[in-house]
Amino acid sequence: MMRTAGFFVALALTAAPVVAQGPQNEGRIWRGTLGATAITACFFDQDSRAGAYYADAVLEPIRLELPDDNAPQVVRESRSFDDQTGATWSLAPDADDRITGDWHSGDTTLPIRLIAVPASIPEYGSPCESEAFLAPLLAGGETTAKRASFDGTDYTELAYAGPKRSGLDDYAVTSFALDRVRPGDAAVNRALAEALPDGTAAHLAGQCAGWSMANGSGAAGYLEQAVVPILITPRWLGVRDSGSSYCGGAHPNHFTGFAVYDRDSGVEVDPAAWFKSGALAFYDGEAETEPKAAKRPIAGLSEALGKAVLAHWPEREDGDECGMADGFGGSGWQIGLTRDGPVFVQQLPHVIFACTEEVVLPWAKARPFLSAEGRAVMDSLR
Repeated sequence: MMRTAGFFVALALTAAPVVAQGPQNEGRIWRGTLGATAITACFFDQDSRAGAYYADAVLEPIRLELPDDNAPQVVRESRSFDDQTGATWSLAPDADDRITGDWHSGDTTLPIRLIAVPASIPEYGSPCESEAFLAPLLAGGETTAKRASFDGTDYTELAYAGPKRSGLDDYAVTSFALDRVRPGDAAVNRALAEALPDGTAAHLAGQCAGWSMANGSGAAGYLEQAVVPILITPRWLGVRDSGSSYCGGAHPNHFTGFAVYDRDSGVEVDPAAWFKSGALAFYDGEAETEPKAAKRPIAGLSEALGKAVLAHWPEREDGDECGMADGFGGSGWQIGLTRDGPVFVQQLPHVIFACTEEVVLPWAKARPFLSAEGRAVMDSLR
């Protein structure tokens, strides 16, 4: 059994296949030529020329970095932090909707001629995160299908691979589709398909590519995500959604979570409703008795439920470094559904994500904590 090793502090992280971009502002990207080559460029703000560009025929994003904060019109090209192309741009001050300058590499100098193109910009983002700039880079991914089986039930596995020609070959997402035999299966399949990139900047994959160019190493980052079944019955579908991504910043993001779907109605259900009042704690002062339309984020477990979960925690060699929080809260939880009982996973920050464990609480041990709705779910699996 793992020993308590202090209080974990982190926000509850939930994998979200699609993230709405929210309000848009009017902005612009730039199209024109570098020598005789047609290019598309974006700049992070209007006061400097840091940004990114790609040749329209090649679609390889290249970051434009400021080598000197005192020279905002001079930038150098970079494919990553440690991969400079050796080329620099020297640009003249803006002239309304045109940018002119020169590209230098060794003894070669080529003219740069750019014209502004209107574009809708995410409210808190940059032109490099816009649909207008990203769409050509995101196009061309491929989704393949193959038959698979879980616990005797056949389904279709769907696998997305990003377009190699724009540096998005490290975008790999798998999901699946049920054979449509229950009334809600069509709706469930639509929800499962949302994990698969659709070639737009609004999807998580498109946002990750934009964030990486704006905040990362100059490449398009990476996304690895797997949505897989952990329970399939005529009534219930239990899903694990896990993976890793790098979208710029100090380190990658790792995630694991669960979803449970009712195959009769096609809706995702809230496992928090399966537990009695007081068994779970919620964020932002949410009262357990308040009706919620969406799945409520779980902040912690009661001491009694936490001890029951802890009793089934797997043994591991690094148990001294990994432990549950005092009070079993402070880092968020996800709850899923297996045939043997509800499954719990703590939402841990990057520095201790390796400590993540999925813990199934057998129905016999979970029963004292279950609400009437939870006992009905338990009985439906017998």
